[in-house]
Amino acid sequence: ATVKTTPTVATKTAPVPVAEAPRAGGGEQGGRGADVVNVSTAGTVFPYKGYLDNIVRQIALNFAPRGNVGALRAEVAFFIRRDGTVYGFRWLTRSGNMAFDLEAQGAVEGASRAFGALPAGFADDVLPVIFYFDPSKLR
Repeated sequence: ATVKTTPTVATKTAPVPVAEAPRAGGGEQGGRGADVVNVSTAGTVFPYKGYLDNIVRQIALNFAPRGNVGALRAEVAFFIRRDGTVYGFRWLTRSGNMAFDLEAQGAVEGASRAFGALPAGFADDVLPVIFYFDPSKLR
């Protein structure tokens, strides 16, 4: 007996904006980079919160800017391949402070070894990532 199936097409949805983003690690069990408010998958449907949590956690652990960085912010984009390797790092917004920007870039490069392979259930070969460096949310 032959079974006919209808192919399905994955749809992409835009991320929903968050009004008041919670602080990373807020709460008794929280740690550095415990929330995913700093990471976006650029419209790609990616239902693996644990993987996104790990991206934020690993970058936060590698991000240690010096001096008064309270008002500095930066935004970067990169891709994660199926095997967990990172490529295509680029700046979306620089902070205006070279030391802060170098620390942000180094945090992504240093953390990338700990992201791990993309989840087996994720069908795409590459995950686009946008990461927002905000020291008040990376504690």
